[in-house]
This record gives sequence, structure tokens and C-alpha cells, in this order.
Amino acid sequence: MAEKFRKIVNAPHRAFGRATEKIRQMNPTSKTGKVGRVAGMTTAALFQFLLWATKYIALDNHALRKLEQTLRDMQVGKNKKGQDKKLSSLMKQYPNLSAHLIYYMMFASVIGGAVVADKVSDRIEENRIERQIAESKRGTYAAYFDQLQGVTPYLIADLIAMEGVRVNEDGLHKPYLCSKGVWTIGFGNTMLKDGTPVTKNTPPITTEEAYELARWHLEEGETYWGMYCYDVANDNVDINTTGAAVGMGSVMYNSFSKLIESPNSKNAKERFARLRDDFKEYGFALPDSLVKQRFAEFPVNQTRSFGGAWLSGKSMEEVGDSLGNFLGDGRGMRWRRWLESCLLNGDIKPELLLECPVEGMSQFWAYVGKDRDNWFKDTKNGRETNRAMVMEFEKWLKNPVNGKGESIAHWKKTKDYLPESVRTQCLNGMCQIGAKPIQYEVPDVQREIEIKTYVIGYDQMYAEAIGAYKSGDFATAATKYENMIKKYPDNALLRNDLAATYNKLGRYNDAVVQSREVLHRIGDKSQYGAAQYNAGVAYEQMGSLQKALANYKLALANGNRRVQRDITRVSNMIKQGKGKTIAFKSGIKEIHQKNAKRDIFLYGKEFKGNMA
Repeated sequence: MAEKFRKIVNAPHRAFGRATEKIRQMNPTSKTGKVGRVAGMTTAALFQFLLWATKYIALDNHALRKLEQTLRDMQVGKNKKGQDKKLSSLMKQYPNLSAHLIYYMMFASVIGGAVVADKVSDRIEENRIERQIAESKRGTYAAYFDQLQGVTPYLIADLIAMEGVRVNEDGLHKPYLCSKGVWTIGFGNTMLKDGTPVTKNTPPITTEEAYELARWHLEEGETYWGMYCYDVANDNVDINTTGAAVGMGSVMYNSFSKLIESPNSKNAKERFARLRDDFKEYGFALPDSLVKQRFAEFPVNQTRSFGGAWLSGKSMEEVGDSLGNFLGDGRGMRWRRWLESCLLNGDIKPELLLECPVEGMSQFWAYVGKDRDNWFKDTKNGRETNRAMVMEFEKWLKNPVNGKGESIAHWKKTKDYLPESVRTQCLNGMCQIGAKPIQYEVPDVQREIEIKTYVIGYDQMYAEAIGAYKSGDFATAATKYENMIKKYPDNALLRNDLAATYNKLGRYNDAVVQSREVLHRIGDKSQYGAAQYNAGVAYEQMGSLQKALANYKLALANGNRRVQRDITRVSNMIKQGKGKTIAFKSGIKEIHQKNAKRDIFLYGKEFKGNMA
């Protein structure tokens, strides 16, 4: 009878063992998931112990009685003074109590060991993923971009200092006409993420959304990419300081290659036409080798004074001085070029940009009066940056006034328009070249802002589509997305969501078509990861494992961390020679049962190639 009872108890005991192993292999992506995993490990360990206790203690007390007898019969040792050891003596004197205490200690060690093992397992898994991501980025634009991304807040502060902001009585950023008569919103942006231009009817946006829109234009556009192309192709170029990165970023954002090479250079036009196609093809995974190849095919042969100084490896002082040759586009260009020069040569630290009043550069221009045309000085060796103006600028920042001598110290500063967590990190010295990307404190808040910035003006329609998707009504969700895309054909977010919905409906070819629209036509790099992932899912369902794996790997190189497990799974399928039928069945089981919210919210910078 006892043996039968032990067999009955052993069955769930083994089941909990298998459950523990599955829980250990989980790869949660949020703090909630990690807490759940620890709780699951702890619960499983607790039940295993209770089953063990039932088997060995409640059944016939065999284990306890045996330990109790061992303690009763043991020989008590002597200490250095020849006296009985106290602990051994107590255990022998109270064998029953001691046996129970030992079992309780064993129970505590089981629970504690499970928690510790789980934490160690988490760290090992995180390190492994980080190594795999770093490896996937090596030798690509993604690695270069990671080094520069930390200075983005300074570049946005630079925009605010030069362009200013326009807000309504509620503190929301409203559309306004810039000095060139173009409708603008936020921090100098004339186009929204969905590809539509800003108009007078564009709904006002929050400061967080204005920051996100500016970040998107800087990071997903050609600012850092242009710096990367020249840097990786030219051994004389090395942007290695935060000031130089901010100064060159400002030049590139405003003029791209116009100050570096002649606008009439056929080589420059053809080279960047090819490179832009390559950038659309690969996204952030654009390989260094391909950039070097394009520059070898179409070498730089018509430089301007600024480009000649920079590409020939001259000092940053000389490079900055050469900006004095490009002041002909109005008064704003004069202080812009002077500020860029001072950032490049180190005379002005990027941190000062945070202390500048909003639209402060135009106020400083008015303040300097008769010296307003002396941003650069003519010398017999050419123009030089007026460094005496630097001291005046630093003095003015401490007590800013306008051209009439009226104090504007009460004006908001550029740092006041940065999200609080970003501002805090910058003030703590974390907005540096090579630093980790600056993000909002709560990732879910960051994601929500990114989404809202994509659907300015039609939030409710988008919310309805998301609601249908989450409820499992994929047919209705697809219809809603299709209707929105008719009106906003260049919205990469909508097309990615539609691709994910088509995958749920089993319309895999249609999902690939939507991914291609994002990757090959729209070319929004911030959505490459989602598009590449969606294409990978579709190919996996169709049994094209090699294409699925290629897309998953491209997505990882573009920053989509979640595909790491997909890469491992599909790689194993290929190694095991699994065919189309097996791939389809396993894909349906693993992917279609994923949480709908996680499937649709894929907004990382990702990676693409001609596999989609």
C-alpha cells in the first residue's frame, strides 16, 4: 500500500519538475514577466518540497525517524578544552526537534536556491542576448549609431535654441509658419511620421510628442547616417567628442553634404543615390564594407572649404573656422555657423545648450548689437571663429537680456522642453557620445508616445483597430487598418500593424506585401524591425525557413531584441532538416498563440534586406 501511494505522489512530483524547467527557460521582456517567473519558480519549488515531504514524512515518517535515530546514536565530539561540543550535544539530547529543524532548513535552502538560480539564469540569458545583438551589429551603421545616439538631446536643445517653440494656452505645441512661410510644429518639424506635411489644421501635440517627432527626424533620417558615411569611408575622419558630434550633427541636419562637396558634383549625386538605395535595403544594418565600396566607385573629388578641411584631417579649430565661408543665407545662418564652429572646436560645451533661453540665439544676436556681424573675423589666413564672442555668450547666459536690454531670465530654457527623465540624465552627464541611448523612465510610456506621434489626428480610429486586434477580431482589425492606409499610404506603423493582422488571418503573402511597402518604398527605419519580424513570421508559416531566418537576423541587427528566440528556434529547425509541413505546424503553435499585444507593438529600429 505504501509503495502504491509513493507512485501516486511521484507522478505530480515529476510533473512539477518539468514545469520548473519550462519556467526556467522563459524569456520575459518586462519587469512584470520577471516577477512572474520568480514567483513561478518559487511556487514550483514549494510544491515539489511538499510532495517530497508527503512521500517521506507524512507517509511513514521513515526519513525523519532515520535522521532522528542517527542523531541519537551519533558520537559527540570534543572541543579544544576537552568538553562536549554544544551543538552536537543538543542535537543528541533532542533528536526529534533537531531532525525537524534540519528539514525546515532544507526547505528554506530549496526555496532560496530556486530564487538565486533564477536570478543567475536571468543574468546569463541577458548577457548572451547582449553578446548576440552586439555581434549582429558589428561592422554596420547600427554600431556607429549606438555611439552617437546619446547626444540627440543636445541636438534637440540646439534646435530649440535656434528655432524656438510655439505653444497655445494649454501648453500644447501648435502649428505655425516658419520664417520661410512653411507650416511647422514642435521643434522645427514640417512633416509628420505618417508622411503628411504639417498644415494649419494639424492638431496640437504635447511636449513629449514634439520631442519624439524631433528625435525621429534626427535619428531615423540622414543626420547621423550622413556623418557615418563620411566617417567610415575616410580614415582622416574621427568624430570622438560629444561637442564635435553635436556640431557636426547640426551641420549635417541643416545642409547634409552641401558644405562638404560641391552641389554640382556628379560623383556625390551618384554615390548618395546608390547609398540611399542601400540604406533602404539594409536599414541600420547597412554594412561598412558597402559604404566603402560606394565611395571607392564614386570618390570625393570636388570638396568645398569645410569638407576639404574635415576630410583631410585638419584640426577641429580649422574645420570650425572654415564654416565662416557659409554665412550667406540670412542672419540666422550666421549665429548657427558660429555656434557649430564653437561646438566643433570645444569652445562651447554642449551642456551650455541646455541653459539657453528658448529661441535664445536670436535674442543673443540682438543683444550683441554692433558686433552682430562679427561672428567670424577676417585674417590674412582666411576667416577665423570669433572666440571673444564665446565669453560674451557665457556671460549673457547667466543674465540673458534682449536687444532692448530687458531681462529675459524668466523665459523658459531649452532643458525645460526635454522630457523630465531625459533632462535628468543629461544634467547628470549621461548625454555623451558612446553613452547608452536616452529613454523615458517607463518603457511603456515611451512606446505610447511613439505611437501617438504616428497617429496625430486620428487616434480614435487607430484605437478602434487596436481594440479589435486585441479582442481577437482580426478580420475587423484588418478592415480598419486598410481603410486608414487608403488615407495615409505612407504610414509605416499602420502597414506593420496590418501585416501582423494578416499573419493572424493566415494571409501570409499579403503580410509580406505590407512588409515590403515599409522596407522598400516608405523606408522608415524606425519601423524596419517590425516589418522584418512580420515578414519572418509569414515566411516561417509558409515553410521558407531560410528566408524567415534571414529576416529575423536582420531584425535583430536593427535592434529588435525579441526575435532572438525566433532565431534560435528556426536555426534548430534548419539544422534538424525540418520541412515545410513541420515548420508550418510548429509555427502555428508557437506564434499564433503569442500574446496579441506583444505581437502588434513592435517599435524598435530594425533591419531589412531583399529577403522580404
